[in-house]
Amino acid sequence: MDIREYLGDIILIIILCASTYLSLVTIRAPPALVAYGLLIVLSIAGLFLIVHHKIRTVEQNITNRERMIRVSLEEISAKMAQRYESSIGRIEETVAEVAKRVYR
Repeated sequence: MDIREYLGDIILIIILCASTYLSLVTIRAPPALVAYGLLIVLSIAGLFLIVHHKIRTVEQNITNRERMIRVSLEEISAKMAQRYESSIGRIEETVAEVAKRVYR
């Protein structure tokens, strides 16, 4: 996990926690309520981080599969071109033989 990928999320989590703390302190909530509020905000922020991580993983898997499919398609097209060339060669040989027999 590269911290630079999640830096924006971490900054937003810090701002979210600070604003929650300040809003609860401003309305003179009891310390227990402030702690519970911060705990809820931190758990939601943790869920956001988990979702962000899973989305990154899915993106990487899709990119890897696209690469594998591209490589496979290139190999298949090369094999098909080779088979086409060999078939054309055999057809030309057959036509040449038939043409020789006809002229005899």
